[in-house]
Amino acid sequence: MNDQEQNQAPARPRLGGGIFLFVGLLIGSIAGIALNEPSIGMISGFVVGGLLAILIWLFDSKRGSKGR
Repeated sequence: MNDQEQNQAPARPRLGGGIFLFVGLLIGSIAGIALNEPSIGMISGFVVGGLLAILIWLFDSKRGSKGR
């Protein structure tokens, strides 16, 4: 290792948004079954979960760039 690598502060932990994809699929499927439209519920849950995951990713990338 060189001196630059040793003097750098440890990187901040990255945030993960994958849980929103899973929860969106799960809740969307359950809501879709309740409304007799499981496919539409699953797709809409995936879209909402994906949007939340993208928002988390954008927030985390801005947070990471401020610390550098």
